[in-house]
Amino acid sequence: MSTGKDIDEERRLLFERLSTLNQSELHAFDLQLTLLRTAFESYKRETVFKPCPSFLVGLTDDELHNVFRLPPVTAFASVFDQFSDLQVFLLNWLLTRDTFKLNIVPVETALSHVKHQLSVPKPDFAFEINYNQVRNERFHDLTGNNRYKTFYAYHGTRLDNLHSILHIGFLGHMNKLSLFGSGTYFSLEPSVSLHYSPFASVWANSLLGKRVSCLLLCEIIDHPDHVKCAIENGTGNNQDRRIVSDTQAGAVPEKYVVVTSNELVRVKYVLIYSEPNDLMQLDQVARSRLRTFFSTHRYNLYLLFYFILLLLIGFFNSNLFKFYWRLFKKRSNHLLFGSWHLAQ
Repeated sequence: MSTGKDIDEERRLLFERLSTLNQSELHAFDLQLTLLRTAFESYKRETVFKPCPSFLVGLTDDELHNVFRLPPVTAFASVFDQFSDLQVFLLNWLLTRDTFKLNIVPVETALSHVKHQLSVPKPDFAFEINYNQVRNERFHDLTGNNRYKTFYAYHGTRLDNLHSILHIGFLGHMNKLSLFGSGTYFSLEPSVSLHYSPFASVWANSLLGKRVSCLLLCEIIDHPDHVKCAIENGTGNNQDRRIVSDTQAGAVPEKYVVVTSNELVRVKYVLIYSEPNDLMQLDQVARSRLRTFFSTHRYNLYLLFYFILLLLIGFFNSNLFKFYWRLFKKRSNHLLFGSWHLAQ
């Protein structure tokens, strides 16, 4: 597949890229790797494992499983020389994808885009998707130079669908839910969409947890011909905006949105709900023990710090310290000004 020189260059590039990742970027990288691996392990692999790196095409299941047998991403930089050639190519492929970038953000930042009437469980992680210039310009063009406004709504889906959704977009014609007409279904209430986001097991070394559920917060261009939902027009609900042509049950209910054109919607935030794995539990246990130690021995620690402070004050005021301080200043002045006189 490649020469020795090629793989050496790939390893060098991989090490440079891994060395520059901070903790937040490692979590984002972990999510990308998790989504790709979950898509590979899915029973729907033929449809959700896309895009698939060309160098993985044609490999047997055992070979693919070996490629995805990886340590935690936090250890990649220290063991990268132990990766197989295919693993090196895979990690570089993920790190150099320029379709979009994932950034971890405060959960409150994502949830602030939609006003909720119902309570919602707080996600454990929130990732913002920043698309490249081409995709941003294409999406902006569909607004008709801001003729159509955008709004946010939630979408629930299985974790194994997310790799293809982020790279390719929504495929409304493949949705099984069509009670209120064909299209992709969204909700203004996250608690509604969460019913369609079951927990799924992920690889054991993921930083995200043992089992993960994903909730998507999407940006939708409010085109009246292709976005059907209950709206307020000043005089009441506009029924035309609530009817999809092939509906089987009438108007789209309150708090629901049906989008019949795939191009009018894109994912802006991925909200992750997780069940902790061994890595997370160890970290939580360590933090818990530290908090417990400080809480239990708070008074003794205060006394210790106070005692150390008194010792420092006493030392700096002692004759011994003053003697050596004067001696230090004398020698410093001698060295400084003596060198200056010699230079003159």
